[in-house]
Amino acid sequence: MEIQDPDKAEAFLEEAYGARLRLSWLGDPAHGTVLTHTRQDAGAFAIDEVEVVGGFTASPDPLHKVAVVWTHRGRIAGRCAGVEGQARAGEVTLLVQPDLPHDVEGEDVAFTTVLLAPSLVAGVAGGAPHAPAAQIRFAMFEPVDETAQRLWQQTVRYVRDSVLADDALATPLVLGQAGRLLAAVTLSAFPNTLDAEPTDCDRDTKPVLLRRAVEFIESHLATDIGLGDIAAAIHVSPRAVQYMFRRHLETTPVQYLRRLRLHHAHQDLIAGGPGHDTVTAIAARWGFAHTGRFSVLYRQTYGRSPHATLRGASL
Repeated sequence: MEIQDPDKAEAFLEEAYGARLRLSWLGDPAHGTVLTHTRQDAGAFAIDEVEVVGGFTASPDPLHKVAVVWTHRGRIAGRCAGVEGQARAGEVTLLVQPDLPHDVEGEDVAFTTVLLAPSLVAGVAGGAPHAPAAQIRFAMFEPVDETAQRLWQQTVRYVRDSVLADDALATPLVLGQAGRLLAAVTLSAFPNTLDAEPTDCDRDTKPVLLRRAVEFIESHLATDIGLGDIAAAIHVSPRAVQYMFRRHLETTPVQYLRRLRLHHAHQDLIAGGPGHDTVTAIAARWGFAHTGRFSVLYRQTYGRSPHATLRGASL
């Protein structure tokens, strides 16, 4: 979307972000395109590409999102609840505290914005799928270090350019995992108040609960589930679920889930044929977004490549 009229640009952005922006243009931007905007929307998260010509300030109403900006040109800065951050070309900053008003300013800026639902971020941090958004507060708007910034950028680039760019790959299962991955690297990069330690009652677990957890996993293999969903299904904390799996199965819930999905992918490869299925499609069906990593894991488990298994099914 390219817009030349500043008033139309403001109206478009308010519709896109679901909030009044109180946008002010600095100087006269009415010379050609003032706003370019594209969005890849995956429900719980979205990735926007934005270019703004000229200087601007905005004091939006709460966006009800966690918003992180990766600047490619120019400079953008934000202030929210006493926390400030800014990013120049190549840098990343977090601009929005969920459910709090904030101020933003920039000039001749091009950037990528990652928008995350607060429930997604809170769920990843606490392991509970419906953690209240009000608990999410970030102590810093700038990444803790360059390594954290690079990891965040690499993850966004992978999700944007690989997962969202391929309709065959972007299954609901893969998109769910991609959202949790984006939330996880955001929580890792920007210090927050959602860290929690397990309590003694978390460790009071019994094998019957483990059986229920396993049954839940096995009946939801093709569904986008995570640790928080497993814990909610058997009414214990996420830490308790992790403890059960480590103590009794010597693995983690996520590793157990991945192993079962790999087994089902193996069965589909055996039953399929090169004329009807592809390794990429079968891998994505069971939540494996990266075909190369899927192939490595498959070979480590079954001693041959998934392509060889698929070819063998047609013989």
